[in-house]
Amino acid sequence: MVVTGCSSYTVSKESFVNQLQQNQSIEREHNESSVGLGYDSNGIEKIKCIDKNGNEVWLYGGKNINFKIAKLSGGSATMYFDTVYIKNDTVYGLVSRIVGGKRKIALTDIAAIKINAEEAKTEPVN
Repeated sequence: MVVTGCSSYTVSKESFVNQLQQNQSIEREHNESSVGLGYDSNGIEKIKCIDKNGNEVWLYGGKNINFKIAKLSGGSATMYFDTVYIKNDTVYGLVSRIVGGKRKIALTDIAAIKINAEEAKTEPVN
């Protein structure tokens, strides 16, 4: 396992949707933020993605990892890794664990997905 500084990864829309649907907890875990407010997390341990060198890696979840989802309709939304989940045909996630700010994006509106990670743990996909 490797720990990196600030890194960016990509994941295809199809892979993102499949991995979340197969691995997210149906009953999400309830967590407390640093100021005592609660938020739900998806229970996903890791996600398969592509690093800057084009290698497939497992990226392990953490508090400093977020998805930046570009929309076909324009703009983008950033959501924390542990708060993202899919329900029906929509992706939901929090912009902040402290003040909330739930975002939602229709799966049909996703153009691209970038993952930004600080001090991320990764390992090669075998």
